[in-house]
Amino acid sequence: MGNALADARRRCALSIEDIAAQTRVPIRYLAAIEAERFDEIPGVIYIKGFVKAFARAVGLCERWAVDAVSAMLADGLKPARA
Repeated sequence: MGNALADARRRCALSIEDIAAQTRVPIRYLAAIEAERFDEIPGVIYIKGFVKAFARAVGLCERWAVDAVSAMLADGLKPARA
């Protein structure tokens, strides 16, 4: 899922800074999403919201992205503790 978002971002010729400006999601969290390091993001609700915003910004299906990250989290990738 992180690779799909990164690939879509590159296809749109957008930098991670462009996505951060458009979505208001901090660069460190966008980079964590692309690398699937969800333990660096504080809380599941933030992860899902940030992934949804990222997907929207690069023209991917928001529902697919949220479903994909939800499945990954259910498989044991843990968010950071706030």
